Amino acid sequence: MIGRDHASLMTGVSFIVTVFDKAAFLPRVLDALERQSGDFRREFLFVDDGSSDGSAEIIARLTRAWRDPVIILRQPNRGASAATNAGAERASLPWLKLVDGDDLLVPGATRQLLAAAAATGEMLAWGDLGRYAVDDPDPLARELAPPPFAAETDGLARFIRNCAANSSSILVTAERYRAAGGCDERLISPDQALFLRLFATGGGVHLEGPVALIPDKAPGRLSSQERRSRYESVLALYHLVTETPGLSPAHARLAYRRALSRAYRFQRRHGGHWLWTGHLLRLWRSRIADTVDLAAMYQALGAFTEDGSTERPATWLPGALAGRV
Repeated sequence: MIGRDHASLMTGVSFIVTVFDKAAFLPRVLDALERQSGDFRREFLFVDDGSSDGSAEIIARLTRAWRDPVIILRQPNRGASAATNAGAERASLPWLKLVDGDDLLVPGATRQLLAAAAATGEMLAWGDLGRYAVDDPDPLARELAPPPFAAETDGLARFIRNCAANSSSILVTAERYRAAGGCDERLISPDQALFLRLFATGGGVHLEGPVALIPDKAPGRLSSQERRSRYESVLALYHLVTETPGLSPAHARLAYRRALSRAYRFQRRHGGHWLWTGHLLRLWRSRIADTVDLAAMYQALGAFTEDGSTERPATWLPGALAGRV
């Protein structure tokens, strides 16, 4: 891990906000960004991922009077992972604060994440998520005490088991983000795959309280599309095991068993005659094996598609990629 003193940690944050048809949410998202306190330089990069509802125009109008630099990037609809990478490529400041286009940063969250990173010397800080009601006129009016923080002893194992956060939780140095390979653009959602990549390259510090609020309902949000999001989570685990140099056998086995467990449990709830399913047999084998069966791990993807195929349906892809599976 590369150390950082307190002064260098506080030199600046590039906020990367990915947007796809978020017009209804943007006034509050932008207000939350303006409320971010702290003595650090900042720039705002908004990546419009092929919106058709005028999102980019709303951003341009509502940020016209901002004193800090605002950059609006436009691209065909390629998904949030590709949009996040596009923003990171243009970022010019040492830290990246990721934000989903309908999430609200808690006032002071960025400053608190920077302080936790400074106190621990980490290049990655993340916090928990809260929720807000879309009909609440001011979700950020309530007071949230600064959360405690602690260094994560095994973040890779934590995020193999479960991804209870999203990209809006993350503050990371541009250096660490790029060293990890950024977001995996083969996946639409940056969430679990990005955490896995980041923790495969080092440690982090966790703020034990909400740093962002997610809406209680948001049409089209990836996390609400259960089959696709579960498919991507298992594919992220598969990529971790097959593509990470120096991955420990313990982490590889944990990812293998987690993938098969997730497939079995989903198929049990949605697939009918679960007792005789191949997903159950593969799960049993994984529990007693000391090695990883990559073929079985890949077959787990079939639990989440309607026809049992391991291939991702073209209908799950963003518009610009729909012809490529």
